[in-house]
Amino acid sequence: MDIDHIKRMYTEANNLIYDAGILSRNLDQKSDAASFLKILGFEILLKCTLLINNQKPKKNHKYYKLWSGLPVNVQSKILQYTKSRMHDINDFSNLEELLNNYQFIFEKVRYFYEFYEGYTLDEQHELGKFWKDIGAPLDEADVRYYPDELECLIFGISEYIKEMAF
Repeated sequence: MDIDHIKRMYTEANNLIYDAGILSRNLDQKSDAASFLKILGFEILLKCTLLINNQKPKKNHKYYKLWSGLPVNVQSKILQYTKSRMHDINDFSNLEELLNNYQFIFEKVRYFYEFYEGYTLDEQHELGKFWKDIGAPLDEADVRYYPDELECLIFGISEYIKEMAF
């Protein structure tokens, strides 16, 4: 285990997450940059956790596959920390769907102009208007960020890393 590299990754991830926090407090945001930075920080923490467990993470954004590469006891430990973060956000029973959602955001939504490629600007606007008109149901949203769940996962992984590497 290369402890210096692990600490470097941990620091980089936390810097991205910190910067995401600064951006998210700005009321004059023009993009979802804060969310992307936070997801990227999460990815680095997840890969750092794999390194702690003597596994070389793949250079991709397949978060559920990365998670699945962790030993079951490590997953359980992280989820214990995760569930302690916010008591009302503690259902991680469909972690595969949640992690695949973050992968979708990072791979497909970070270039928002590509997300609606093939639609005119008017069609894009009408899709958004229609969604709002039907009450903006989360299960009908094209993009779901699940920020509380992400915060809890980041907390859980961070606590595990601190326990194992610091």
